[in-house]
Amino acid sequence: MKLEKYLDIEINRKIVRFFLENPFSIDTSRGIATWINEDANKTERALRNLAKAKILISHKTALTSAYACTTDKHTISKIRLCLEQKHKIHN
Repeated sequence: MKLEKYLDIEINRKIVRFFLENPFSIDTSRGIATWINEDANKTERALRNLAKAKILISHKTALTSAYACTTDKHTISKIRLCLEQKHKIHN
């Protein structure tokens, strides 16, 4: 998995930061879109891509999907490191 590829996209960074700041959150795309102040459809596409990349976990029911941060500590460490590096580049 190339984290940099996913974290180069602003909405993906916003979503990942939301989950890093709220590690026990599970929410729908509409709820997450509200929290990060983004369009619901754009957020849904980003969430699906992040779940495919195993950065997020998708919890599906018959009616909806909810998303949570991965629980893999190695992946979380890599995400944090990548976000820190991107922050340093932009400052």
